[in-house]
Amino acid sequence: MIDKIRHLLAFSDTPRYNIKAVVQQTQVNVSTLRAWEQRYGVPQPKRTDHGHRLYSQRDIEVIKWLKLATEDGISISQAVVMLREDPEDVQKPEVSAEYLPPRTTIADAGWPDLRAQLFEALVQVNIRQANVLLSTAISLFPVESLVHDVILPIMSDFSKRWVDGTGCMAVEQIAVQIIRQRLTSLLQIHASYSHGPRMIIGSTTDEQHDIGGLIYALMMEQEGWEVLYMGPNLGMTGLADLLVRLSPAVVVLTATMVENVASMQQIGQMVNGLHHHGIHFGYAGRAFVLNPELCLRMPGTYMGDDFRSAVHSAVQLSDEFGMVSVGQAGTRQREGIPMRTRLGL
Repeated sequence: MIDKIRHLLAFSDTPRYNIKAVVQQTQVNVSTLRAWEQRYGVPQPKRTDHGHRLYSQRDIEVIKWLKLATEDGISISQAVVMLREDPEDVQKPEVSAEYLPPRTTIADAGWPDLRAQLFEALVQVNIRQANVLLSTAISLFPVESLVHDVILPIMSDFSKRWVDGTGCMAVEQIAVQIIRQRLTSLLQIHASYSHGPRMIIGSTTDEQHDIGGLIYALMMEQEGWEVLYMGPNLGMTGLADLLVRLSPAVVVLTATMVENVASMQQIGQMVNGLHHHGIHFGYAGRAFVLNPELCLRMPGTYMGDDFRSAVHSAVQLSDEFGMVSVGQAGTRQREGIPMRTRLGL
């Protein structure tokens, strides 16, 4: 038994896997992992700058071993004791090179290669291969890496093809739908772990490009916010009553086309009229990045030129107005001050 434990500790302790990947590889559910971590200190995931857990290959192998041990009739507490026995011998195991697992990091895991393969699969409309590659990326790495190292570069590559005349609109639409489906699925998976302030995200009337809003929703959910993603073509009819009923801390709308800014401005003015309900308005999108003068006409808070700036702006709003979890006892601190600042890093 001690030899098996020594072998476990030969695995890499570099943190790289999110909780979804761990569940998939070990078949141990999230609640059990949380219980083991809280009660017995095993496993011991590292934390990202945003507080998200990242597990190493060693953590995964330890979890697999604990699962097998408990299935063999050993109590979890006894299994943990066994795991920690003989620390002087276990911490520096003598394991031959043939038993050492391959050591990989995010840098050498082939992001450019994986991204190129995924882009090619999408261009060729090889849906099966595209979904396999997306599943690989989603399973192995955190959401922020998935967004900034894979999704956004691929969307940029499609835009370049369209500009230089080598792209096909129908192919791009299929690619966008495949990516949208996977992002929506991720949004649903992480929703149950979000208990922070509530944010509503959407796009205004006639706005068809909603991938940006969907990515922002996913990133805010990673920050612990409770996000209601309403998608494109958000209209005014019945919206005010709905907002009062849902009582979000922030409503954020996105626009890629300048011609859609006018309808966004109308909704922003309506939301600002609800400031006494503690509801704040934010806006973002390519239309404002390319035409910053439009911000002078907009009510509310400009969330920034990129996703990291938009996340930062939301955190600043949360700090400034004391926004708390929707389910927390008592009411939110509501100060009803319309925001007209342009925030960003």
